[in-house]
Amino acid sequence: MAETYNIPTIIKGDTFRALQFTVTLNSVALDLTGYTIECKFRKNAKTGKLIKSIDTTSGITLTTPASGVFTIDAFDLSADFVAGTYYYDIEFTDTSSVITTYIKGFMKVEQDVTY
Repeated sequence: MAETYNIPTIIKGDTFRALQFTVTLNSVALDLTGYTIECKFRKNAKTGKLIKSIDTTSGITLTTPASGVFTIDAFDLSADFVAGTYYYDIEFTDTSSVITTYIKGFMKVEQDVTY
């Protein structure tokens, strides 16, 4: 079952700061060596308009894969993200092509005043 992590509110126009996760199963780090990871952000609903898609080829870094650590890299919110709620999940594909969603949640983007 996917764990919920709601990303703290971000002000529109600010930079999404890198966010590091450690995946554990039964309190043991999951070895992510050879895994691919994909994350999508959708506006207003889990089935809403796709705003951003990142993966281990662009936007997600396997930081310390043997220890289950990966990072969503920093990115600019100003181009694609307007004020609102964005839902996301993070899917992991192992070396046997088994897909598992370990993390899900939402992120709120608040309108900035200085734009």
